[in-house]
Amino acid sequence: MDRRKLPLSALRAFEAAAQTLHLGKAGEQLGVTHGAISHQIRALEDQLGVVLFSRANNRMALTAAGISLYDSVRDGFDLIADGARHLSRDKMSGTLHIACTQTMATCWATKHICEFSEHYPNINIRVSVIDAMQTQIPKDIDIALCYGKPQEDERQLSMLISPPLYPVCSPALLNKIGHSVSVHRLVKQTLIHEGHGQWPRWLEQYKARRAPVKNIYFSNTSQAIAAASQGYGIALANSFETLEFIKNGQLVQCLNKPLEEPHNYYVLRQHDAYLPLKVRLFEEWIMRALHS
Repeated sequence: MDRRKLPLSALRAFEAAAQTLHLGKAGEQLGVTHGAISHQIRALEDQLGVVLFSRANNRMALTAAGISLYDSVRDGFDLIADGARHLSRDKMSGTLHIACTQTMATCWATKHICEFSEHYPNINIRVSVIDAMQTQIPKDIDIALCYGKPQEDERQLSMLISPPLYPVCSPALLNKIGHSVSVHRLVKQTLIHEGHGQWPRWLEQYKARRAPVKNIYFSNTSQAIAAASQGYGIALANSFETLEFIKNGQLVQCLNKPLEEPHNYYVLRQHDAYLPLKVRLFEEWIMRALHS
């Protein structure tokens, strides 16, 4: 489709309807009637030659074509909004002070922090390390990504993610063990511990009948994940911490037996009314990275 002929009003109506799956709520978002939303969507479907929504039993659902278009429209509007924000250089400069745990920085956050810095070159980034389960977060930190719930104060605290733990190892080790891994076969391998006592919980939950043959103990999760990615044994880590390693082919989930994390991840930052633009942009950047 020629970009000069993009039906922007219809695309806005479609995005609102795709978000809410309700014509009335979509109309409320845009300040128009549900009939106007319906008209825009029908016109867009006619122009594109596809059906964007299925309508069965008075319920709306996105079709495969609708899901594909929604992803593109949402990302496109996000880029436009980001571009508009760039126009205010005073708000897009200075230093952004980020805090996260060492494991989070090593396994996931560093990549996204650096990509954010490249995208917003006028913002200087300062990263501090906080401990897992740290309750007191210094007030000079703009935004903290915490493992474990910190103490609440005048700032806004929101849960970020609560991923399960899985046994992971290198692809080479999995080939050596064999792909039909069981609890019985797993405990014959070297288990890599991360210092938080997760393996005993996992072994108890899945009723391992024997003690592990060999154990290696590290003081933190990033060390355990690094050892597992190099083929020295099987680590127990959550899907958030291992995401980049799995994407890069350094780790694989070797057994589909999850263990619930004892603690969640949280975001701590100022309330919306006082939130600097650079902090909001970084939080949105992190959220997009989590759900991409």
